[in-house]
Amino acid sequence: MFKFQMPYLLFLIPIVTYLFFKKKSQGSIKLPSVENFKSFSKKSKKHLIGKIFIYLSTLLMIIALARPQNVITGQFIKKDGIDIVISLDLSKSMEQTDFTPSRIEKSKELLKQFIDDRDSDRISLVVFGGEAYTKVPLTFDHNVLKTVISEITTDDITSNNRTAIGMGLGVALNRVKNSTAKSKIIILMTDGENNSGTMSPTGAAKLAKDLGIKVYTIGIGARELVVPGFFGNRYIKNNELDENLLKRIASETGGQYFRASNSEEFRQIFKEIDKLEKTKIDSRNRFDITEYFENILKVAMTLFLIGVFFEFFKYIRIP
Repeated sequence: MFKFQMPYLLFLIPIVTYLFFKKKSQGSIKLPSVENFKSFSKKSKKHLIGKIFIYLSTLLMIIALARPQNVITGQFIKKDGIDIVISLDLSKSMEQTDFTPSRIEKSKELLKQFIDDRDSDRISLVVFGGEAYTKVPLTFDHNVLKTVISEITTDDITSNNRTAIGMGLGVALNRVKNSTAKSKIIILMTDGENNSGTMSPTGAAKLAKDLGIKVYTIGIGARELVVPGFFGNRYIKNNELDENLLKRIASETGGQYFRASNSEEFRQIFKEIDKLEKTKIDSRNRFDITEYFENILKVAMTLFLIGVFFEFFKYIRIP
């Protein structure tokens, strides 16, 4: 958008115009020579050339003082992302088919969708069974992260017949404890109970609290499991999941516990976490300003010098 920063100065233009062209009586002047005078006829207007150049120069100076500029308004957006560590259970029980096609495959599918919605955040992946290790460190490269998630299986953990929830949480804490992000969270996903590892889940939860790291826990598994039998299927209560432990971990750290007993509940959990942990966006107006006064002043000074030359040296008017 083109504008003048001080447009009120433009009111000087009609005043200057009036003063320049106001008729006034002329006094006599002395000429060092009559040669210039001889070049004038009665109808000659050459004596006006210098005056016109000086007039144009003055107009341009007024315009320059009014500060003509072009302003482009944009928006500056600053995002303060969140550091997120996903700690995923890869024990053999994650192959259960109470989710289609299985618990682990449904977890991978929904994790990738969640990652797509967190484009401003660094995300890490930790996996655990009877042991735990970092699969992907904190990264903004979400394509690499999603590729790794697509390829993981329960065979990535050698001790996949056990579940070390404390170790899964502890390794996740190590990944994010030195982060300088303003918000740090862990999403712990498991379908079992802690039955392995050297770190207790409650001890890891207290450490997370001390470090200011929030833990969201997700318990995976249908509330009733289908057991095929000779006389047809029968349903038994799923007692494999230690919900009380997961609730304590979440409560201790200021997070929340979620139960994913079917695919739709599972999907809604990630949507809820996405709402709870919003990336801070600082939006401000940005102005790109192009100033023109300097170039206009250069032209004005050039015209002024030309005008002075014609007015006082080349065509000297005799009244």
